[in-house]
Amino acid sequence: MLKSLKLILYYLGYQLGLTAVAMVVSKFVYMDLTTMTSLVMVVSTLAMSWHLIHHGYVTLRRDNYKALTPPVLCVSVVFVFSAMYVLNLLIEQTGLPNTMEETFLAMSRNPLGILSITLLGPVLEELLFRGAIQGDLQRQMSPWKAIIVSSLLFGVVHMNPAQIPFAFLLGMLFGWLYYRTGSLLPGIVGHVLNNSVATVNMYLHGDATIEEQMSSDLVMWLWALVALVAFVMAALWLNRLLPSTPAEKSEAA
Repeated sequence: MLKSLKLILYYLGYQLGLTAVAMVVSKFVYMDLTTMTSLVMVVSTLAMSWHLIHHGYVTLRRDNYKALTPPVLCVSVVFVFSAMYVLNLLIEQTGLPNTMEETFLAMSRNPLGILSITLLGPVLEELLFRGAIQGDLQRQMSPWKAIIVSSLLFGVVHMNPAQIPFAFLLGMLFGWLYYRTGSLLPGIVGHVLNNSVATVNMYLHGDATIEEQMSSDLVMWLWALVALVAFVMAALWLNRLLPSTPAEKSEAA
């Protein structure tokens, strides 16, 4: 657990440290706030990714990123995509404040911001929260406890009321996929998909809610029902097809 907290401090430290550097540089080289924020996110993400790999918290071994069969990967995408819609809709109903909304809107219109949100951020977060933190916790406690604790850290580190419960619940899904497949790939694909869809949605619709984007409440909840059924079916299919632990998969192979 101490290792997990240390990694979170490194993660935040890179962001805060590079923010301080950027603020000093901006006194000599003009940068608007969005560009500066986006640049800090890109550089801190690359720095933390290097830190994780260089110090052996995660490795580049093929086993950690092994490709899954096309059916498993496709169903994993359905599993994540359907959950995204339902969770987003439910979180919107709570009315939790989105303190990062303006920042994300601005970054969704900046090339560096788009790169950070849609690709670099998701890859780093899967390396950190699933590969390094959950992987370490699974050696100390039961898999479900490891998934819950790593997902809790994943949610809290976002420090945005509207994102915390969403990130926690989505982190549980990514954690379960990592535990059952032994691969970071489905979580990375799902995470990139989630952030890419959110970025495109922000670019096209700004801060409009799902309810405001739909033609009626009936259509919105019908889509929620379809997504919920798709999620349950995908979860049952994955639960039946995948081995109960990555170790069993290795033995079976």
